[in-house]
Amino acid sequence: MDDDVVPIVEELRRRLPQVSAAEQGQGKEEACAQDGEGGEENEFPFEIRALEALFEAICSFLDARTRELETSAYPALDELISKISSRNLDRVRKLKCAMTRLTIRVQKIRDELESLLDDDDDMADLYLSRKLDASSSPTSSSDAPYWLYGSPNTGSKRHKSSRVSGTTVQRENDVEELEMLLEAYFMQIDGTLNKLATLREYIDDTEDYINIQNLNTPLIA
Repeated sequence: MDDDVVPIVEELRRRLPQVSAAEQGQGKEEACAQDGEGGEENEFPFEIRALEALFEAICSFLDARTRELETSAYPALDELISKISSRNLDRVRKLKCAMTRLTIRVQKIRDELESLLDDDDDMADLYLSRKLDASSSPTSSSDAPYWLYGSPNTGSKRHKSSRVSGTTVQRENDVEELEMLLEAYFMQIDGTLNKLATLREYIDDTEDYINIQNLNTPLIA
């Protein structure tokens, strides 16, 4: 397994422990009982908890890599400024390549989060269990009796309208809760990207300084 993937898998295992089918059934019964007794806030469904664990692991991993890079890069750049040598140039060249690769990865995660946050339909589609429940429900559109759609009966129309209204409210609540969750990780990954942008500026300033010193050796070959 890729070393970069290991911490993400470990985080998923920690946050989403495997349970038996019997335990899953018991958990559902307990959750229903809690909802009925105290009206406590429902926990995110499994797929959203998995998504949360995934983003938490990825964002934390990339931020840790960025901090490690900062710890190595800034002293190396300062040393290069104080003493321009082939050894120091080669060291900074490698660090800049590592920064470029890391920036691409961070930017990709940021773009994916931004894309999700910009589309309510995409966020709603992430609730896979809602779709499964709807498709297996005896009142789903595929199994509903024809009179729900064609009958002029007022009571039937009212029943259908009430069901649709409830579904719409549930969807809006789902999107709002997921949006708050994703925004937290967007801010985290955006902060990581800003750290890398600051580091790039420092490297660019160092390159300018070296050029001023009339050393025609670029940091990247």
